[in-house]
Amino acid sequence: MKNWRLARRDLLKSLGAGAACLPLLRATNAFGQTGPRHFILLQMSEGLRQGAWKPGTGPLTSLPKSNAPFEPFKADMVFIPGLNNPGGGGGHGSYGCVYYGLGGTGGGQYKEPTGKTVDQVVAGGLPKGMAGGGRPSLNLQVQLERAPRSTTMPGGTKCFWTGAGQPINPVGDPYMVYKDLFGGLPDAPAPTMNNAADVKKLMMQKKSILDYLGSSLEQFQARVGTEDRDAIGGHLQSIRELEMQLQAAPIDAGKCGGAVTGPMIDLNADASYPLIMKAHLNLMTAALKCGITNVATLQTGDSSGNNINFGSFVMGLPARSSNNYKSPFRNWHDLGHNPVMGGVDHKQIVDQWFFTQWAEFFTQLKMTPDGPGTMWDSTLILIGNHMEEGANHNSNAIPWMLAGKGGQKLAYGNCVSGSGSGVKAVMAGICNSLGVTGHPYGAPLTGLMKG
Repeated sequence: MKNWRLARRDLLKSLGAGAACLPLLRATNAFGQTGPRHFILLQMSEGLRQGAWKPGTGPLTSLPKSNAPFEPFKADMVFIPGLNNPGGGGGHGSYGCVYYGLGGTGGGQYKEPTGKTVDQVVAGGLPKGMAGGGRPSLNLQVQLERAPRSTTMPGGTKCFWTGAGQPINPVGDPYMVYKDLFGGLPDAPAPTMNNAADVKKLMMQKKSILDYLGSSLEQFQARVGTEDRDAIGGHLQSIRELEMQLQAAPIDAGKCGGAVTGPMIDLNADASYPLIMKAHLNLMTAALKCGITNVATLQTGDSSGNNINFGSFVMGLPARSSNNYKSPFRNWHDLGHNPVMGGVDHKQIVDQWFFTQWAEFFTQLKMTPDGPGTMWDSTLILIGNHMEEGANHNSNAIPWMLAGKGGQKLAYGNCVSGSGSGVKAVMAGICNSLGVTGHPYGAPLTGLMKG
């Protein structure tokens, strides 16, 4: 019997395409009919406005104001208020250890973990991605290194770790991520893309890496069975849609399809924040779907978020802060300490803005096929934070949320009180529901799992 897995690897190499370019290693009945489970961690800073976020304990009925975007998804969610992070530092200092949950080390404000964070524990317990040799995880960030930075201490800027003293440096440039995932194998013949500049040049020309492969992919697609053909066709379309989103250059309507005007995404511009985040979410979806990895994380800010200008892209916020707290922006830190300005709760508006982005991402996962179901069916998502509210710096009442049907043992559709329990109890539930054994977190939070 022909070894299709090896044959398909050889095909990709002969085409000069990145191993993630096609789901060829997972398309047949012989390889993962149900598909592996996936884990995504979406990090947020400066807590949440509790009065507009915290549901009542028990079944989720109507959700509070900030959670309105989650109404269509609440049957597949768990809200968990009141968690603590013992030994992991307080306030901003809890940022580096909150996804470790087993204490921290260091004499300064920003504690550091002495082991792997939950994303890496899950990555070690799930099968590695098959395409491109497999990656334990994909770690991304949005404008984390723009000035003014809150701190340069690892415990205040890095919240995912492979071990003691080993912070993960997430990638902020979506073009570089695209190049790494789809730009060619290291031993592949030309054309390959060597850096993000090559990708941007390709995008500016409105071309696709698929264009360089000629008719080879279409010929291969025509030779496989109907099930594989549909999977390959759908994946090719998703690659082109991803490229179109990365191109992000407007068409001059006056020229009726004429020349492209305007730049690519400016990675340093205030108003580019949502464009970069959207690109990263699309890249995460593609990477999980086509088997590069089964774990992805997204950092949306450091321990304080001084450098983010929410007024440049969130409707209802002023362009500048009257408080001028840490920066002239209505930044995350400024919102945390001064949520209300002119009688308007700007922090609540920003919380809801993020939840709207996450809800759109949930919809995307629901529409993305994965095995016999969708990515929503096979993925578990943690939306995490490291304090209750920015104003109180309380790391003993941390609000977390779980979403996605990949955690099949969870008691979905409920608000489960953290009641002073450590975040590790939620991490235990995450691991147990994903089938990750041998984790260090002990027993799951009471009420988190199905009876």
